[in-house]
Amino acid sequence: MTKPNLMVIDDLDSARQMMKRTLGRSYAVFDFASVAEALPAVERAEFDAIVTDLRMPGIDGIEGMRRFKERVPEIPVILVTAFATVETAVEAMKAGAFDYLKKPFEPEELELVVARAVEHARIKRDNARLRSALAGEFGVHGIIGKSQPMKALVEMLGRIAPSDVPILVEGESGTGKDLLARAAHAMSRRASGPYVALNMSAIPENLAEAELFGHEKGAFTGAEQARAGFFAEAEGGTLFLDEIGLLPPALQPKLLRVLQDGEYIPVGSRKARKGNVRVVAATNEDLARAVKEGKFREDLWFRLRVVPLRLPPLRERKEDIPLLVHHFVEKHALRLGRPPLEPDAEAMRALLDHPWPGNIRELEHAIERGLLLARGETITLADLPPELAQPAAEAAAGGAEGRYRRARDAWERKFLEDLLREAGGNVAKAAEAAGLHRSTLYEKLQRYGLVEKDAKA
Repeated sequence: MTKPNLMVIDDLDSARQMMKRTLGRSYAVFDFASVAEALPAVERAEFDAIVTDLRMPGIDGIEGMRRFKERVPEIPVILVTAFATVETAVEAMKAGAFDYLKKPFEPEELELVVARAVEHARIKRDNARLRSALAGEFGVHGIIGKSQPMKALVEMLGRIAPSDVPILVEGESGTGKDLLARAAHAMSRRASGPYVALNMSAIPENLAEAELFGHEKGAFTGAEQARAGFFAEAEGGTLFLDEIGLLPPALQPKLLRVLQDGEYIPVGSRKARKGNVRVVAATNEDLARAVKEGKFREDLWFRLRVVPLRLPPLRERKEDIPLLVHHFVEKHALRLGRPPLEPDAEAMRALLDHPWPGNIRELEHAIERGLLLARGETITLADLPPELAQPAAEAAAGGAEGRYRRARDAWERKFLEDLLREAGGNVAKAAEAAGLHRSTLYEKLQRYGLVEKDAKA
């Protein structure tokens, strides 16, 4: 695996050599005696972080940082100095320093700060790639995904959206059927027309016909004036009927007439009206079963599902989770007044392992919670809903996979306890003995509660 590139700048050769010795095992370290020497290198190669002395002849550290960021705005810069004051620290952070180290410092301090900076740079790069992905091949009119099921779905949608045939979207609750309906509208010839959405579960059965087709004045008690229905509102555009399985039986033949002949009759009227509306319906029910049970008309079902679109549940498209997580972070961070924090490695594993019975809606709520509760530079497992910490597969006491994971975790915890004890509690020595990077070992120790979360690695 290629080591991250690290730039070290100090006018003292001894300081540069010390940092190279400390960081050389984990990073490809390039050292320079001045900012002037380092500037051309930043333009030639990609660096993950910069460590620079504050006071140097010529260009000092703060001015150097400004010049580096002019060239690479996202690069984290760590300033070090033997002349630390509150004023210089404040100035450094205001100027955009990632962190600030006062000389003399322990090698472990330097390692920890650099590890955080490199991880910060990695997240920034990943975010940039994800933003590009979301705006390009992985995002089509709000539909986000690179998994094979989603690619096939988007390809099919692209073929049928330009036509006026009805579309039936099938999928579990929370899978994003409304987004697919909006995408169908946006990709159709009706995109400049209205998009009107109606959830059948939100309408009382006795008012459903009037809501759909409108009514004349005096058509029923309380109808003090004529009112256009949802079909009239959607004229020239698309009408999205969610939870179509709840459409009252008496209205099913009337909807079929609209789909076949483009005609409907408002309540209280005897005159049919022509409608120019494309219908997209959605259901989380098994309509085939409803047809067999006599709850849904077979001819209406056939008419709706000329080309059915099935939205897969999130558990069948887990490779899309990182893209969706990033999308929800970008969507909600500003609204919540929070920085756009990404999940750390442990939190992302939990997000990938969770079965997501509530699908995308549940994932979105989990990320909102994570953004609200996060107190560090990332969203941790502790910030996510508690059910994510105990995946269903592991919770099943009799499950073979659950038993295996618990046994593996118990063995790993015992190994780490013995390792730490033999190293006299020194994490750096324990990491060296185990052949692990310090940050990796520290993450494992935190996971098993063997070190305090706010302790220094």
